[in-house]
Amino acid sequence: MNLAESGQSEEAMNVMEMAFRAAPDNRQIKLAYANLLAENDQGELGITLCDEILELTPEDELAHQTRSTCFQYLGEFDLALENYKRHLSGKISRTPIELNNLAYFRALARKELSRANQDINKAIDSEELEYWGCNYIVPLDVRTAVAIGLLSRTLNQRDRALAELDKKIDTYEAKLETQVSFIQSVVTQLMQENPPTPHQPTSTAQPAIGSDPTETTDSTASFAFGEKLEKGISNARALKQIDKNSLGVMLATRALINEDLGAFALADRDRKRLQQLGLDFANLATSLPNTEACLTQLQKASMYLDTRGFVSGRRNWQSSPLAPPAQESQSTVSDIRILNPNTNLASSYEAALTDLDCAILASEFMELSLKSSLYNTPDFSAQQIARRKKMATRMTAVLIYHRMEIHRRAGEKKAADQDRMIIENLGFEANGSLF
Repeated sequence: MNLAESGQSEEAMNVMEMAFRAAPDNRQIKLAYANLLAENDQGELGITLCDEILELTPEDELAHQTRSTCFQYLGEFDLALENYKRHLSGKISRTPIELNNLAYFRALARKELSRANQDINKAIDSEELEYWGCNYIVPLDVRTAVAIGLLSRTLNQRDRALAELDKKIDTYEAKLETQVSFIQSVVTQLMQENPPTPHQPTSTAQPAIGSDPTETTDSTASFAFGEKLEKGISNARALKQIDKNSLGVMLATRALINEDLGAFALADRDRKRLQQLGLDFANLATSLPNTEACLTQLQKASMYLDTRGFVSGRRNWQSSPLAPPAQESQSTVSDIRILNPNTNLASSYEAALTDLDCAILASEFMELSLKSSLYNTPDFSAQQIARRKKMATRMTAVLIYHRMEIHRRAGEKKAADQDRMIIENLGFEANGSLF
């Protein structure tokens, strides 16, 4: 794999052929050989190797995925999709990775794009419900910004990380303000329309850490708003808490980076903002994820956000503006805007670019990590690191290719040309050969 990393594809194939002849029944060698064959226009032979593995272990997930990848490199996108759908047909539930792969193959084949969008969003939702090295559930893009920020302290890439954190923090400050304002306005209006009947509080429990001390929507009065409406308000409050948690972990990360740089006034600014949110800097700083969790996060982001951006780029684009959350009656309050009180939704084009930009940044930081001391451990051989570096570089090129296609479709020729040049500088051709 060192040969493949250095661009000596023919020599790499010769070495892999010798390894395969020496151990023809070794599953890992077969799969690695199949992948290399696919990358070198010999996908038919790669499919044959995958078939041999599947004869012995029909449910081998990696073999099915590699088989579809071989079809993909052959340009047979329909066959790649059908192969993977056949693999999943007997499964009651699907893992996030399986949903991601299925969405990606659907996008490549330009088929069932609405279903592909559902699949990748379900995969991302599943990932976002998991804790990830700290005690907060936050969205994928926030976790990626935090992971990049924490790794930047070792990789000496603090400026790039700060730029990403600044952008995300501004976004989430605005989101949090919108959430709080929306909840307060809805409840105020409903109280005017349905005057509450006061009663004694049934609980003396203390508010959870991080609750907004200025919010007065948790009244001890009894409201008869209806189950659907109360659920909507509850969901809006849950979204507000997620936005607050997201803001908190990013502020703590930015404060740590600014302390590294000696910018103590900026670090104090973020500490004070955390206090306003009811969050403790020391607790947040010690609960942030470790290096291993950050690296795992970069891998997930480059995979899932790329697929969602790629799917969005192939769907019909349209803007979907929503009216501001001011309502005239209780019936209009209980619509979907309670679940998402943002005044406007971004266009599919902008959403795709946001996802792909984040995925590309994650992939680039993964490359930097592979070239640093973070991977100089006994757990990784030189050959494994070389292979991972090659895959990371190619992944970055593929992500940029997806962004280039979106720019072209939007008529942004200058941006598309810039992406093409980046791909060529990475050592690849900016065309379908990347697939």
